[in-house]
Amino acid sequence: MRWIALVVPLAFAMGCQGVGKLDLLAGGRDRWQRPHDVIRALELREGDRVADLGAGEGYFVRHLAEAVGPTGEVYAVEVDEEIVEKLRQSFPPESGNVTAVLGKYEDPLLPDGSIDLVLIVNTYHHIEDRPAYFRELRKDLRPGGRVAVIEPNEDLGGILGLTLDEGHTSSALRVEEEMRKAGYRVEARHEFLPVQIFRVFSRDDAG
Repeated sequence: MRWIALVVPLAFAMGCQGVGKLDLLAGGRDRWQRPHDVIRALELREGDRVADLGAGEGYFVRHLAEAVGPTGEVYAVEVDEEIVEKLRQSFPPESGNVTAVLGKYEDPLLPDGSIDLVLIVNTYHHIEDRPAYFRELRKDLRPGGRVAVIEPNEDLGGILGLTLDEGHTSSALRVEEEMRKAGYRVEARHEFLPVQIFRVFSRDDAG
């Protein structure tokens, strides 16, 4: 990739403030986040009900809303009132299939037993007691419901590792172990994202 050659000088010059820096290095987030490939890997269906935990400004919300279609529903969850208000302005209820939700730190306040997929991007490391949180989240999932975790890769070395903020990353091994403790099993491991781990989990109802 031609843009990798830019990482070293820019990373040192700008102080390595996290994966957002790749927007500059790679010519925009789409280049390294690969949202269309992510959505394809999630195998969403029209009519699915999905949640984006830590939705931010709604980067993935738009992609999710398109994937589930007008009969589906996307819950854009944030714990900050100002961010939720911005999400409501960007995705007004009357304009489509997105609902902005003001969640709690310990509970996203999703409708119980109704969610097909929960997506959490670059937010997993902010949750304090992750096994307890995701154990509680199980009640929000439908039978067969899944949780997808996309997280800056703590084990990433070399040039690309310079783009990640220390303390704002997770290792694949730790994520899998914590999710196992919460009552999930690994359904898929995707390796195509350059600076993030990508794991999909399903409820381990037999475990």
